[in-house]
Amino acid sequence: MANGMGNITWWGFSPATNLVTAHVKEHESGAAVNILVVGAGDLRHILKTLAESWRFPTGKISIYVVENSVEVLARHMLMLSLAVEPSAIMGLAEKTELYLEIFGNSLMRHKTQEYVKEKVHQLIKFVTDSDLIEKNVSIINITALKVRERDALEVVFKFWKDCKTDSFSISKLWESRLRRYLGMRYDSRHNVYDWDYSMKLCERGASVINKMEYKQWRERGVAFEAREADYVEPNRTLASCSTVRKESGSARVWTYCGDIVTGPFVAHGIECEDNALLKLQNRAHVKTATDVSQFNVMSMFYELAHGRRYSLEADGSEDDANRSTTPTKDRNGTGDVTESSTAGKRGLCVFPILSADVQSRHGSEVCFLPLDAAEKIPHKSQYEKLFDVVYLSNSMVHKLTPDFSRVFADNAHVTIETTKFLLDVSACQGEEYLQRVTAMAKQAGCEPTTVCDPLQDAFAHFSYAAP
Repeated sequence: MANGMGNITWWGFSPATNLVTAHVKEHESGAAVNILVVGAGDLRHILKTLAESWRFPTGKISIYVVENSVEVLARHMLMLSLAVEPSAIMGLAEKTELYLEIFGNSLMRHKTQEYVKEKVHQLIKFVTDSDLIEKNVSIINITALKVRERDALEVVFKFWKDCKTDSFSISKLWESRLRRYLGMRYDSRHNVYDWDYSMKLCERGASVINKMEYKQWRERGVAFEAREADYVEPNRTLASCSTVRKESGSARVWTYCGDIVTGPFVAHGIECEDNALLKLQNRAHVKTATDVSQFNVMSMFYELAHGRRYSLEADGSEDDANRSTTPTKDRNGTGDVTESSTAGKRGLCVFPILSADVQSRHGSEVCFLPLDAAEKIPHKSQYEKLFDVVYLSNSMVHKLTPDFSRVFADNAHVTIETTKFLLDVSACQGEEYLQRVTAMAKQAGCEPTTVCDPLQDAFAHFSYAAP
């Protein structure tokens, strides 16, 4: 894999955005909103949209998700389960740390690994119990998934429980990816990191990412370190199953096939409503992308639970913000809590269900569609003219065809991710990409609503006009 982006998207390459903002401004208030998210790679847009739903007068928000790998769907289920853990079980700060650690680190704390293992037991039961699936007891709706996809999810979850280090040595896999990607430049890789940071990331508006945190991620795959702790356990949620050729034939192995160039910082760490976190002093950012990511993720979780804005001042005044974040036992020297905060002893939420007040506000659900849904749903009557908002990532924008537009509602808002934060894509290639997707969008009946600069804008926006 010479491509630094890899062939599986573990995190997106654009900042989290509220997908309903533009739609609500142009349509009647209080109406239900159906959103189709194709290939986002993570939950950033979904969580931000759900968390900020109280800001807009909408009805029920239904988000339909299409990805191209079952491993990404499994990650979605885990992260969404974590996001809606009740505050009585897990405090806001602890939830934020766990989320970022699982989201963007190749290595994680033992405590985090234990949480994942505990949650996996519940997720396996959820995807294999037909009665639970039909009852739809959760914000997660998997009734549309095929049996083989649910079986594949079970395989992924069981692999996450397997703690044999030699079955997924991500540190060795990371180094192997670096060597193949850099080739002869490997011995001078730190100079490559410097160049990519200064001449690409910063030039494209991501200077809040600190050079040291970026270089550490490029070298080890560890992006977010919330505390001085031992990050030694492999993050098995970043593993994907691949077929390799051997002398005895082909074999399926778990490997790392994700991004090794841009990093997970862009999703939550480069934009913020609180301008104080983006403050410059002596032409340098006071805060890092880790600080911004922590604030943004904590804000989303707070708004999701309480239906009002989060602020740093509110963090100290809300009881649940600190609940479970202060251990009742001493730390064991690794930054982990030895007793009361361990996942297995807290009685985690059996299934990820939104709290009653959030449910009453919008009754939202996240529906996972089959891997081939982008080709199939345009030919199913239940999806015809269903989606008011459609999002396509730069890795799956090729799904935008004239047939695909059958699922667009009248005046649907279509957002397409640009190549702004794909560091291996040059300015000329970015311009060519934008021209091609604009032509594809027009063939599908969409017209641009804004002027897009592929080096300045992370999204291109279109509106669908039914023929």
